[in-house]
Amino acid sequence: MTLDKNLLFNILLAFLMFITVPSLAALNEKRLDVYLSLFTLEYFILLALLRPRRRCKDFIAPILFLLFMLIVTLRIIEILMG
Repeated sequence: MTLDKNLLFNILLAFLMFITVPSLAALNEKRLDVYLSLFTLEYFILLALLRPRRRCKDFIAPILFLLFMLIVTLRIIEILMG
């Protein structure tokens, strides 16, 4: 019996998020942008590796990408401003 790509994608994404949250909490990380960045990276890595079949347009990907770009831009501005 083989797992459907969609099911495997959802299981792995849930597992990675389940591991990410306690790992960052153990490191005493409190910044929301770190959590969102890692969740976004996990989503896109799994999306690239598994390529699950979608029944409708993937509206989560552009939202996550825009949030990730906003976080990166704000971090770069923070570093450049001192």
